[in-house]
Amino acid sequence: MEQAHFSPLGGPVYILTMNSISYQKWEDDQDHPAVDKSQLAWISRGTGWWKKLFPQDLPSKSVSLLLAVILLLSILLIVSLVKGSKTSQELKQLKEEVRTNASMLTKDVGQINKDLTAARKNGSALWTSLGKLENKVGDSHNRLLKLESKHNELSTQMTQALAEAGKDRQDIRSEMFRAVAAVRRGNSSCSPCPDSWLAFEGSCYFFSTNKTHWDQSQQKCAQEQAHLVIVNNLEEQTFLTQNTRGLGYWIGLTATRTRGRVNGYTWVDGSKLTFSYWNIGEPNDSRRNENCIMILYTGRWNDAPCNNLNDNWICEKRQQC
Repeated sequence: MEQAHFSPLGGPVYILTMNSISYQKWEDDQDHPAVDKSQLAWISRGTGWWKKLFPQDLPSKSVSLLLAVILLLSILLIVSLVKGSKTSQELKQLKEEVRTNASMLTKDVGQINKDLTAARKNGSALWTSLGKLENKVGDSHNRLLKLESKHNELSTQMTQALAEAGKDRQDIRSEMFRAVAAVRRGNSSCSPCPDSWLAFEGSCYFFSTNKTHWDQSQQKCAQEQAHLVIVNNLEEQTFLTQNTRGLGYWIGLTATRTRGRVNGYTWVDGSKLTFSYWNIGEPNDSRRNENCIMILYTGRWNDAPCNNLNDNWICEKRQQC
């Protein structure tokens, strides 16, 4: 209810009482039965421009929310398209790089294949040359072996010739001595060899049946005015071989050394070796201790330690005329 009052300035003043406020409030409630008090308080706060942008009724809010979602999706789509375009460009650039690298690799592989082909050709030519060189080396080796064989044969022949010459010289000297002795004695006959001794070409030979070392064998022969046998030629060697009876015998040949190594062989009378009949692989001077020579049961020669007690001995002396 309004009550009129007069102000000191002379005009009426209307005062709004509680009843009028209640009435006004009741009218408002009647006009908006679906809106609560908080909504009324929010709506009653002025009339800004944004109220027009966002209508207060429910259908208008739905449309605004839909537009906002569409706008957001559009922005996301634009961003995706931009990123997709950039990614497509990068992918295209990557493809170009891969294509370029593939082309370069193809060229490199082609060059490598060419190099391999050339290397195979060069290797084949090298193997062919190597095979020819091996054949030449083989032929040279065969020629060398033939020359060595001829050299050995000539050396053997020369050794035999020297031995025969030495034997002839010794025979001539012996015959001369025998002739001189026969003239002195007034006859031309020679005494026979002692019992158990074998005669061969003016000499007597004793094949022992006991075994001893080389030095003692030489002493045994000296006691009989003889010496360990000296082999001068192949005929004498054949005679000895025929009488070995499957045994081994010391002969009068020893090694000479220089600084511990064998540098030659000498007979008991001081003469050098001119004829030899070594076994295969001999002399080998095993352990540098094989200084004395023996005849095997086969007739071949072998070097052995002088203190070997497994050998017999052969003595030789000239016939007395």
